[in-house]
Amino acid sequence: MKFESKDQRKPTFEAKGLETVRRDQCALTQKVLRNSLVTLFRHGIEAVKAYLYRQWALILAGKLPVSDFILTGRVRSRYRGGRVGPVQAVLARRLAEADPGRVTRHKERLAYVIVATPGVTFKLRDCVLTPMELLEQWDAYTIHSAYYIVKHVNAALQRCFGLAPHKIDISTWYESCPKPRRRIHFWPTTRSGSSLMISSYFGSDICSLCGRKCMSQGRSRAAVCFDCREDDVKALVAGMERLNATQRNSVALAKRCNECNLCFEDAGTFATLQNPHHSKPKNLLGSSRRSDGIVTPLANCSCIDCPTTFERHRLREAELEATAICETLGAF
Repeated sequence: MKFESKDQRKPTFEAKGLETVRRDQCALTQKVLRNSLVTLFRHGIEAVKAYLYRQWALILAGKLPVSDFILTGRVRSRYRGGRVGPVQAVLARRLAEADPGRVTRHKERLAYVIVATPGVTFKLRDCVLTPMELLEQWDAYTIHSAYYIVKHVNAALQRCFGLAPHKIDISTWYESCPKPRRRIHFWPTTRSGSSLMISSYFGSDICSLCGRKCMSQGRSRAAVCFDCREDDVKALVAGMERLNATQRNSVALAKRCNECNLCFEDAGTFATLQNPHHSKPKNLLGSSRRSDGIVTPLANCSCIDCPTTFERHRLREAELEATAICETLGAF
């Protein structure tokens, strides 16, 4: 926190060599570390602890946009000793195998995200996806919150707050903080294209209107507790108001995209769902596969550097959840 003149009353933050200005870190680490240091200089170490508790809760609850978790790494044409290389090299090789025209050049930066996988032990190279793949398969994958917190956010914080005079153990703070678990509202019918996941047979056990725990209702994407169902009219009005609000915001963002890319954009052109009751034709072996995923591409414009893309993704999730609430209440 520097003062450049005698008349300057508020200091300005400047960092060199830290994760707040490094390009190989995600935006989440940059913002959390910067705000933590500024909070330390202005309000003290106890305010930093309270701030980190709030940020860890937001990350674990899945309330942050996908754009905050995007990592970028350089890809080399070959590695010493014939090694596989880091995760971005594995991703570049997989993209090149799927599309020979999509070859990553030497020392080109490739954007990627780390997604969660079932089980305790996992290989990091099996959990890497491009941001667009995550948005297109948002009902099958989720951000690996624990990996980002431990390996990126907490590691960067420890390098700063572990120094004298504070000598804080960030991992101890993280272990003692409350950890809310994200409730999954949407589940994939298939993950690999042929086998069902066991999570697809369970519904939500959190009321979508009041947020309290309630009994799940089969495979429904939204649940409404008995207390909210006592006044059906009030619950239905709340569900319809939420649906109308998300649709209005989706239309406004679509108009902004339409003015930018000069393509037809509407609220229904982003993340269009396939018909869940429509089955694909049988293959040569006589078996049929059912798909409930999103029709690709995601939209006419799929620029991951534009924050509007991720905002439209968030509104699309909110719209599907509001639609499920209305269906649960019998509106349509």
